[in-house]
Order: sequence, then C-alpha cells, then structure tokens
Amino acid sequence: METFIALIGAISLGLRLYQIEHPNHVCWDEVHFGKYASYYINRTLFFDVHPPLGKIIFALSGYMTGYEGDFNYNKPGDVMRSVQYVGMRQVSALFGSAVVPISAATVWELSSSPIATILTAFFILSDTALTVMSRFILLDSILLFYMSLSCYCYVKHTKSRPFSSSWWLHLCGCGVSLACTVGVKFVGLFVVALIGLSVIGDLWKIVGNKSIPLEQFVQHILARIYTLIFIPLFVYCSIYVLHFIALSSSGPGDSFYSSVFQTSIINNPLYHAKMPEYVAYGSEITLKNYRTAGGYLHSHPQHYPKEFGAHMQQVTSYRQRHERNHWILGAVSKELQNTNEHVYIKDGDSILLQHKQTKEWLYSVDEPAPLTHRQGRVGCYSNTSDNKNNMFKIKVVHGHQDDGRISPIYSVFQMIHINQNCSLSCKGRELPNWAPGQQEVTCNSDVSSQSASLWNIEEIFDARLPIIRLDWKHSRPTFFSRLIEAHLVMFANNRNLKPKLEEFRSRPWMWPLAYKGQLFSVEPHILMLGNPVTHVLILLLLVPTSYLFLRDMIIYQRSKAYKDTDKSLFTNILKVYRQMGWLGLAWLLHYLPFWPMTRVLYPHHYLPAYVFSCMFTGVSADHLLKRFASLFKPSTASVIQYFGVVLLCASTAASFYILSPIVYGYDSDAEDNPMLKYQVNTHWDF
Repeated sequence: METFIALIGAISLGLRLYQIEHPNHVCWDEVHFGKYASYYINRTLFFDVHPPLGKIIFALSGYMTGYEGDFNYNKPGDVMRSVQYVGMRQVSALFGSAVVPISAATVWELSSSPIATILTAFFILSDTALTVMSRFILLDSILLFYMSLSCYCYVKHTKSRPFSSSWWLHLCGCGVSLACTVGVKFVGLFVVALIGLSVIGDLWKIVGNKSIPLEQFVQHILARIYTLIFIPLFVYCSIYVLHFIALSSSGPGDSFYSSVFQTSIINNPLYHAKMPEYVAYGSEITLKNYRTAGGYLHSHPQHYPKEFGAHMQQVTSYRQRHERNHWILGAVSKELQNTNEHVYIKDGDSILLQHKQTKEWLYSVDEPAPLTHRQGRVGCYSNTSDNKNNMFKIKVVHGHQDDGRISPIYSVFQMIHINQNCSLSCKGRELPNWAPGQQEVTCNSDVSSQSASLWNIEEIFDARLPIIRLDWKHSRPTFFSRLIEAHLVMFANNRNLKPKLEEFRSRPWMWPLAYKGQLFSVEPHILMLGNPVTHVLILLLLVPTSYLFLRDMIIYQRSKAYKDTDKSLFTNILKVYRQMGWLGLAWLLHYLPFWPMTRVLYPHHYLPAYVFSCMFTGVSADHLLKRFASLFKPSTASVIQYFGVVLLCASTAASFYILSPIVYGYDSDAEDNPMLKYQVNTHWDF
C-alpha cells in the first residue's frame, strides 16, 4: 500500500504542475496573496484577516525562486510579464498534491483496508476544485496540507505503543501541525476541536482501563498537555515572531493598529516620535478611535444626503492617515480664546473641535444618526454662536498625569457632549456609497466607557509647545501585547467581511451539491467547481450507510445472545462504524459552523470538510461493498468488490477528464464551446 500511496502522490503532483505557468496573469485572490508576498519581501507592514504562516511560505518561496517583490498585483487579469511568479504557484501545488497521499495514508492507518484507501485517494485526486485551488498563489492548499497532516499524525500515534518513540514523534507532529494549520487560517481551529474531542475520548477510555495505574494515567494527561498545548502555542507564537521581524517597516497596514502599536513600526510617524508631551488649547491634533481597528475622526466638505434632515457637513471615521483628519482644539471660555499663552487641557475640561481644512465646528444634534437611529447624529457646522451643541467635556479613562494633563498616544478619554450628555462614538459600521470606505460616527447616550466611545490623540502639531521624544518616557508595546492586538484586529475585520451588493452569495447548502463554482479567470476560462460525480456519490451513499447503521444498532441493542462467531463479526462492524463516526465528526465540524456565519462565504470554504467527506465515503463505500458482496459466494464476492472499486474510481476519473478544461483553461467564448454540452446545471457558468 505504501507504493500505491507514493504513486498516487506523484500523479497528484503531476496534475497540479501541468502548465502551471498558464495563465500568466493574476487570477482571483492571487491579487491579495501575491501582493502580501511582495510586502514580506519588502518588509512592509500590511494587514490581512488571516494569520501569517501561509503568506510567509509564499514570500520565502518567491524570494528563493527569484521574485523580488516588485509586482503590484493590483487587480485580477494583470499580466505578469517578466515576473517570477511560477515558484510560488509550484509551492502551492506541492502542498496541495501532498493532501492526497496523506489523506489516503490516514484512512489506511485508520481502517487497514486497501479498498477504502484506494477509493479515498481517487475521490480526492479526481476533484477538480482541489486541483484548481492548489495551482495558484492561495492559502487553501497549505491549510489542507497541515490539516491532513494533523489528522494523520494523530491516527498514527493511536496505533503506536504508548510512550514509544513513534508515539511521541507523531503526538509532537500532531501538535506542530495543529499550530501550523491555525497559523494559515483560523478555520484550522475546527481541526483543533476535532483532535481535542478525540483526546478527551482517548483519556476517557484510559481512565476506565483498570490495568492502567493512576500514575500512568497522569503521565498520559501530562504528555498531551505538553505536546498538544505547549508545543502548539510555542510554534504559533514563533510564527508571529517571524511575522513581526519580517514586517518591521511602515506600510499600508499601520492604521489598522492602535497608536501604541504603531510606536514599534520603523518609519511610522509615531516611531521615535517627537512632539509636545501634553496637548493645549489651540493645538492641531489627530484623534484615533480606541476601539479595535478603530479609525481617525474625519470630516470633508460633503454634506449628509437630504434625507437625513439637517444639512450638516459629514463627520466620519476614516482608517487611513489623511489631511482631513486634522482638528484644532478650541476653548469654550472667551478668556482662554483670547489668550496668547498656551494652556494645557486637563481631565474634565470642556473643548470645541474645529475641522482644520473646512474651518467648521464639530457638532451634534438630537436627530437620528444615518445608520444607528437610536444614537445622535454628528456633523460640522460653521455656526460658532450656538456653543451649546459644540461643547464636549473630556473624561480621561486612563493614561493622564497626576495633574490631569493629557498625553498624545497614551491618554485614553471620552468626549461627552455637554448639552445632550452623549459620548462621541464609532462602532465601525460602514457607511453607504455617499461616504465610501468610511464609518459612522455617532453620539451615544450610553456614556459608559465602551471601547467604541474611547479616543486618543495620536499626533500634536503645535510650535508653541516644547518638543520631546515620547519613547523616552513610555516603553514600547511588548510582543504579547502586539500579538493580542493583532488577533483582535483580525477577528474584528473578519466579522465585518460582507458580500458586495452585486456579488453572488455562496451559502453552505450549495457546497455539497456543487451548485456553483468560483470563477478564477475569464480568458482562459478557469472555474473552481467540485467534481459533480464525487459530490453526488458522497450524498447518495449516505442513504444506505445510514440505513445499515440504524439497522445494525437496533439489532445490536435488542439482541442479547450471540454465538461467538456473531460477536466477532459484530465487533468488526462496530469498529468500522467508529471509523466512520470519527471521519463524520470531522466532516461536520468543518462544515456546520459556516451555517450561522454572516460574513461573506465562498465555495472554497467547503474544501476542508470536503476532504473529510471523501475519507468518510471511502470507508463507507468499502463497508457497503463488503456487506453487499457477503450475500454471494466468496469467489463471486471478490469479483463484485473488484468491479465496484473499478467502477467508482473510473467514474470519478472520467468526470475529472471531461471537466479538465475548467482546470487548465479553455476559450469559453468560442462558438463551439466544448463544455456547454456538460453544463447540466445553469449555475456552473461554463
């Protein structure tokens, strides 16, 4: 069987490497992950919603194969002439091709069945979606590799003698692979849940085994804590050490992070920042929302649409640095307005905020905000006589001096509207097209110190005030504080990934049906669509498998007297059901969590669950063939099993061959489009 697994791995690699340089333009999400590889090579900080391991692998492979990070990856379809992109695609193919032999080896270790192993290998090998996904600069092939390796190592360790070298090796390998799976994408947490539940089940069996002393049971627990908790945490943190070292210079991702985080980024305006130590009336400032991934208080000449009542200049939150983020701190009292001396602002003081570019004043009225109707609208007015709606009180939450003075970056405060007793807030709700890329700012009547209502001054521009280097007085953020903030920012932005209005919304019910694919390239036409024969086969075999399972469980439960031969037979049947149960659990853990998700989803989110469904179907098809063949004479039974295996493998392979043009590309605009005759589903977009 080892020879077969190696052969199937070689075939898998060949299918993925074939003409991998075509097309020579950016395809689908290569626009993101190719660009991220460039950022790593140039050591420029960027932001992405996924952990960094997969992108580090692409950057390293690109660098080693001659890519210099000098291509922008602006949009899908951009031609990559004289760009060394093939090396990164080849690495993706290498990881993707390894999924086939690793999954087959897992089924072999789990079931010891050649038929189940062969069927699993062919189901995964002949899937068109998996092949397409692993031919481009995308994270999913790396994710599937580490996911499959985690499961293989876990199953292999359960087959080894406890505390033997093989047992330790595969348990440690499982821990490292789990860390790497989560290090590529957070959906790797699903396989962590699978292994965690399996470990709990294993320990439950051990504690019920009277032949194992308590001391050895404690050793089992400690071994799993070390290999499946401590080692993964160490590996995962090490990935972020590399990430922070590699992305040490300022880039487009700076503003996603807090002002304190930005003090650790080389070439960022806050790195070794020199500015006044405290803020005063008359100072020009920028204000950053303290909420995770918060933006800057922003305004511009455009007014709110007429349907929102009062004709006010828009006030929003904008994530990027911009000259329209600058405000001037005004005093409420006439005495302070007319003085030439600088007076520091302190906790509890009242202020006015004037937008520097438009000269209008921050203002709030008791009318509904554009999106959050229960909160007040915030805008700008030129009317300075109506101070009652312009005045805000500073309420410092933490980071002020003993005398109440407020520092840039480190002092965090609320701005309470004096007349309405509401707090200037931003919860991150994206505004419509009349304010693209900006977020709603409101006045929230709940004045508790929620993160959405907290702000800090990021920069001060005031020639009247003495200048110091701020990091002489304040320490930079620690590795773990940066690690935690990076994750909070990723989680927050992951939740906010919503489909565009014109974008097709893929839903989980569509995935097992291969209802619709994902277009990778228009010309040549490349479509990520699962092998429909395999998808149908997986669903169809669920029916007889479920029937046999229920029938056998009822018989097993009701029958109390078996002959020895019957008991032996039933023991083998239950063993197969336990194998299918574990693989079925893996399938569901990687599939069901997507149902309640409101974020944008794509067909490739089903690929981890699909790999487990192929493994499950390989074992169940083997079981069904054996049960059916057992109705005949032994000589006939072997022929039936052989015929069944050949039929299943040939049908999936034939389907792959027929659909291969969507994998390698074809001219969909040709009058004699060869794929239209196979388009049994109008949503396949052939």
